[in-house]
Order: sequence, then structure tokens, then C-alpha cells
Amino acid sequence: MSAHLTQHRIAAALAAAIQPEGERPWTLLLTKPPRTHVDVRSVIYRAEHPEDVYFLPETDEPTRQAEASRARIVQDLARRDGYLAALSAAEHILSRTPVLPVRVDVSLAEWDNGPHITLTFHQDPAAVRRFAAHVGTEVTERPHSEKSVRTETFGATESGISFEAYTLTDAPAVTE
Repeated sequence: MSAHLTQHRIAAALAAAIQPEGERPWTLLLTKPPRTHVDVRSVIYRAEHPEDVYFLPETDEPTRQAEASRARIVQDLARRDGYLAALSAAEHILSRTPVLPVRVDVSLAEWDNGPHITLTFHQDPAAVRRFAAHVGTEVTERPHSEKSVRTETFGATESGISFEAYTLTDAPAVTE
């Protein structure tokens, strides 16, 4: 999860949030808010599947729901941090790359360990090669379909944000 996910930020986010009705007040919870992806998912799972948690001490439904809503807020904070870090990394890449892509996408699935940047070049393998040379990554080509070839490179920024750059081009005609 986010390196900026401090207890102070979590407390501020909880103070600004409206707690759902029927939950134990967050201030009365005896547990600390989860700060890792595994812990967040575990707390949410326990609230959604109380019948599966036979090995943990019994907690009442209002407590489980309060812990889960608090965990969702932590998850959202971490995801927001991930998006902002990826957007910052994309800005850094775009400000220095010798070739500009036609599309830049930032994605972050809830179950991922971090964000991902995708740079797409329009039918331009040379641009992907120039980009890869600039960032120090290897280029590979592989069939994408019967009619196209994908030229791609993968890497990570200094801040650990993963990226890929690719283009699709027509596959060479097969002579019989």
C-alpha cells in the first residue's frame, strides 16, 4: 500500500468521513486501522463472510462492519496515493521521453500491488525502440493476432511504478 499512509492521514480521513448507521463508532474500536493490502482485504472479508471466520475471536456485527468501513477508507486512501504517484511518474516520463505516445493510461485495480502506466504508440515500432533505449529497457516483438505484431517494452520508474510501452503493426504477409 501507500508509503504515505500514516496514522495521522487515516485519522483525518476518518474524521472527515460519515460512518454508516448501525456500526460501532470508530473511536470505540479496540483495533488499529489496517495499513497493508492483505490486512485491509482480510478485514473486509471478515465483515462480508462472518460464517468463514471460525478461528477468530467472536466479534459482533456492528464491530465487524465498523472495522470493514474503516478498512475501505484506508484502501481508498492507498489507491488515491497510487494513482497520484502513477500520474506523477507519467508526467516525469512524458517530460523527458524523446518520442510522445498517442495515448497514456494509468490503471490500478483493487487487487493489484500498485499502479501501472501504459504508453501506446500508433503503428510505430521505431518509437517504441527509441523510448526503450531512452529508459534502458529491452524491446520484444510477438504475434498479437494473425494479422498484427506487438512491439513492446516493460519496466519500472525510479519510484517503482511499472510501465509498458507498445505498438501494434500489421504482420508480414505469409507467402505460400
